[in-house]
Amino acid sequence: MDMNLYFAEWLVRERLAEARSAAARSALVGAAVPARRPVRIRLGLALVRLGRRLQGSRPRGADALAAERS
Repeated sequence: MDMNLYFAEWLVRERLAEARSAAARSALVGAAVPARRPVRIRLGLALVRLGRRLQGSRPRGADALAAERS
């Protein structure tokens, strides 16, 4: 069975066109979705926010001394 060269060329062109369109579609989806931060960074930021919340708004250190003297 001999394969027609024109058919083989057409088949390759079709597959290339499909691959290019899939790559373009994937690039659009990737550009539309914002990149997420890794879990360790999100956890670290959450712990910093929690620590700041637990500290409250009381003056600390040098600010406390300045508040007592005035």
